[in-house]
Amino acid sequence: MEQNLDVDEIWRALKPWGRYQIRQLSFMWVAILLTALHLLVVVFNGYTPQFQCAEISPTNHNSSINSTYDVTYDECSVTISYNQSNSSHTTTSCLNGYKYNAHDDISSFVTEWGLVCGESIKVDISQFLMILGQGVGGFLFTGLSDKFGRKTVHISSHILLFVLCLVTVFIPSYIGFAILRFFAGMTVEGLLLSSVTLCVETLPMEWRFVAEVTGVVSWTTGIVMLTPLSYIMQTFSWRYLELLLALLSVYSLVEYWLFDESLRWLMANGRLGEAEKVVRKAAKMNKMSFDQVIGIVKAKMREMEALDKENGAILVASDSDAVIETYIPKNTEVKKVTNSLTYTGLNLITPTLYGNRFVNFFLLGAIEYLSALTEFLLINRIGRKKTLIILMGIAGASLLISTLISSLQGDNSALGYLATFFVLMGKYGITGAFSSVFLFTSELYPTNLRNSGYGFACAFASIGGVLAPFANTFHRYVAWGPGVVFSIMCFLSAIMTFYLPETRGRELPTSIEELKMWYKEHSGIQTSGTKQNKDFVEPKMN
Repeated sequence: MEQNLDVDEIWRALKPWGRYQIRQLSFMWVAILLTALHLLVVVFNGYTPQFQCAEISPTNHNSSINSTYDVTYDECSVTISYNQSNSSHTTTSCLNGYKYNAHDDISSFVTEWGLVCGESIKVDISQFLMILGQGVGGFLFTGLSDKFGRKTVHISSHILLFVLCLVTVFIPSYIGFAILRFFAGMTVEGLLLSSVTLCVETLPMEWRFVAEVTGVVSWTTGIVMLTPLSYIMQTFSWRYLELLLALLSVYSLVEYWLFDESLRWLMANGRLGEAEKVVRKAAKMNKMSFDQVIGIVKAKMREMEALDKENGAILVASDSDAVIETYIPKNTEVKKVTNSLTYTGLNLITPTLYGNRFVNFFLLGAIEYLSALTEFLLINRIGRKKTLIILMGIAGASLLISTLISSLQGDNSALGYLATFFVLMGKYGITGAFSSVFLFTSELYPTNLRNSGYGFACAFASIGGVLAPFANTFHRYVAWGPGVVFSIMCFLSAIMTFYLPETRGRELPTSIEELKMWYKEHSGIQTSGTKQNKDFVEPKMN
């Protein structure tokens, strides 16, 4: 098989949604679903229920006084008032530990290790380490994926995640648990990004947006699944829920034989023998012949080459690297930080919303289906850029309104539910924006650097991600704080998106040279991307 064959044309010749592609994508969708479970299970197994100090014996503190007394149990202190002497004694800590609501004393690692009051920061730190691990994983595994292949990193990350979850089930101390969270974050990121990359590289250019939307649906399904699973397991130790998540990944041990390496990566790295095996396998599963597929591809490439020559559209590569170097950092980084901070923060502050925590988390997950539908309808019609601006604008406005309503709520339950509704609208906006950014990022890098580009962007997203776990603590001290911060960041990102070029309708670059040519023509605010690639093919929806 020749190396200069157009990979997109190969996928078109094989029919984009053939049996082979659906089988390949299915394993990626399941993996994305599992990453959602692992990243957000802390909302339930790290839940802090209502609590107060456990009962104490006042005579232990003042046995010489034989008098009546009153005992007031607060969350983190006990106050004892002796009526005879008109004096009081206050303890600043709960000497006998804590008393939790019925059925909550064994359901989370918070209650098992007493991570309340002065120890409550450890809950945020555990999730902080998880997301910090994601940032490290973004640097480590994505580079390895570009070098050794998407499949290698996908399977390695998945098996490691399976092992780490099993070890977590039996971990006896908080310190060990926190360390495992860091490494679990690394493996989750390796699994997630390799899955997203494989999805994008398994479909031709005109169907890339559908791959992204289906990825969002998979992620959302994971969130929605987590609610009933956690509800059923709420009366058991959090370790059983962790064990259940581990068992969902047991198939990773045989995953090597279940799906193939990315065809685009094999072609870009000159592994033509393996690439030919993949095409032959795909052709057979899609009920076509290998020669038929290659013949269609070559005919289409000759047609495109003749059209290019006729229109004088052959571009000459530029030697300048300045366009690439000045374009990538600023705006894409800010968007990633904003989306990660707001999206993760909204998920983690679910217990602070008005209403039932299980229902709220379910609704915050289910609303993402609407986000996926909106992205599906808009991103390939009005473009990535306008879609991002609209969705981040919705998120910013909704969260600001919710914060204002919450400040005026008082004891009014109607206002409480209204504030929760606007949080749902904010989640709707930020989810669509976050998903669109993943697709946008994938279109800015050539094949050999695409996963590294993901890693670079996700490392900056981790800046927002590592701050998000502290949203609950921030909320306890400044109730309106998280909403205002999230809202301002969304508005700033929407404004900065105006400076980015549109990427809709552009073939994925396979080399640095192709990337240079595209940036030469489309960099900066003056060319915002309204010019479309003449070879763009609108997907047929029937």
